[in-house]
Amino acid sequence: QQQQQQQQRQQQQQQQRQQLQQQQQQQRQQQQRRQRQGQQQLRQQRQLVQHQQQRQQQRRQQHQQQQQQQRQQQRRQQQQQQQQLLQLVQHQQQRQQQHQQQRPRQPQQQAVSTFFTTTTTTAQSIASAFWSFDSNALELYNSGLDGTLSGSPTYATSFAGYGAAISLTRSSTQYAYITPKVLPFNSRSFTIEAWIYPSGFSSSNDYGIFGQCQATSTNLCLHLIVRNNQLFCGFYNNNIQGATTLTMSTWYHVACVYDSTAMTKQVWLDGNLDGTHSASAYNGLWGNTTIGATFQLGSVSAFNGYIDNVRFEARTKNSTEILNDATLHVYYSFDSGSLTDNGPNGINATAYGTLSTITGRVNQALQFNSGPYISYSYTPFYFLGISGNPFTIALWAKPTGSYAQQTILLVEQPSGWCVHYLVMTSSGQLVANCWIGSNIATNGPILSLNTWTHIAYTYSTTHGIRLYINGNQYSTTGGFTFSGSGVPMRFVLGGDSGRTYCSPAYGGVFTGALDEFYLYRRELTAAQVLALANP
Repeated sequence: QQQQQQQQRQQQQQQQRQQLQQQQQQQRQQQQRRQRQGQQQLRQQRQLVQHQQQRQQQRRQQHQQQQQQQRQQQRRQQQQQQQQLLQLVQHQQQRQQQHQQQRPRQPQQQAVSTFFTTTTTTAQSIASAFWSFDSNALELYNSGLDGTLSGSPTYATSFAGYGAAISLTRSSTQYAYITPKVLPFNSRSFTIEAWIYPSGFSSSNDYGIFGQCQATSTNLCLHLIVRNNQLFCGFYNNNIQGATTLTMSTWYHVACVYDSTAMTKQVWLDGNLDGTHSASAYNGLWGNTTIGATFQLGSVSAFNGYIDNVRFEARTKNSTEILNDATLHVYYSFDSGSLTDNGPNGINATAYGTLSTITGRVNQALQFNSGPYISYSYTPFYFLGISGNPFTIALWAKPTGSYAQQTILLVEQPSGWCVHYLVMTSSGQLVANCWIGSNIATNGPILSLNTWTHIAYTYSTTHGIRLYINGNQYSTTGGFTFSGSGVPMRFVLGGDSGRTYCSPAYGGVFTGALDEFYLYRRELTAAQVLALANP
């Protein structure tokens, strides 16, 4: 009996030692996992910092490449325009001299003040200009057009949720002015665009967005402003006002377009025409360009709120271009393996893992091989966090290998809220998901292996999810209001970034190729989806 008791004690001691060893092994494994997770987070943070540092340089280089051919074609026309401007200045100077000679005893007339120190340099032949306000006032495409800050403005989160916007306080008269070059508005077509976030406006004040004022005289003081809480674009006594009353603390895309051939002036709000009127040309030849303040009233009319992504084009943009500038959030062609945003906002992607390229549905496509995925930074999509906002996702997909549970598109915060928007089940069926406090979904077809399929996912509160396959509507949920996270979101394409607790719980990275990815801030129509499916 003593031997049995001794054996039992030995067995118990052995079990205790084994349990202790298992616990120690589990602790070591947990520690190793935490270390790997910490290392991964550190790598991602380093990659994000590098990406942010390179973003502005990439956008400058990208635009220069895109504009090189256009500039070469326009060089002769620009030289002619410059010569015409110089001739016009000389003609005006000659007329002024003749007038003074005819009236030698008259006292010299005092010049009209422009209310701030300005340059008299003749306008340059500049095709386009862009101020991103990503924590500075630099202009990205030209030399001599960088902004100088007045009143020490600060910076805030941009309209996209990525990068920055200039934050202006009216009471401190904060704005940016451009010197030494002068933008060429005189007697020509042009387009001015910006994103604005008005705050605390009074209907009795003017709030300047963009201006160039040679003098407070007819057709000599260009100003894009908010007046009576409505968009307003004028040359001084030659004006057009929009019809929509702006809501405070809301991002808007605004544009003023002047067509010198048709002699019309238009104002656009969020890609929609908000007002149009016949108008004679702007005749100003010099004057500082200002952003965040204008001088049409004889004193400064400063903005209050945020301004972002200010653009100038020395041509008339058409309705499609303006609608895309207002609503096309990102577009990735993936040509030559590039993760550069080909849309208007320059939100470049970041790859995690090694990606390769293959022949795509249009030019080249990205090949995913059971591991890599690409992410659009950490918080670049402000509008996707707002409940009920319309949007459209469109892409080409070519699954390869065999069917398995795979994530094509995930929307998430870096930690917390996440939804698998587009997934494949283990049988290869496409599923489109959204969130209303619980999952809501509509099913698509079984995707054919080794075949390109165009997928479009549109959403609005009226129609809910509409899932299109190869340009044709396949299924729908009916109307609903999705529940947003309330904060900016990021996209993960081709994988789930290691997230295992999203609802519904899908997993697995995509195996195959993806091409021509679009994200819009609006619900595309059936005809517009069909056009994307037939490039």
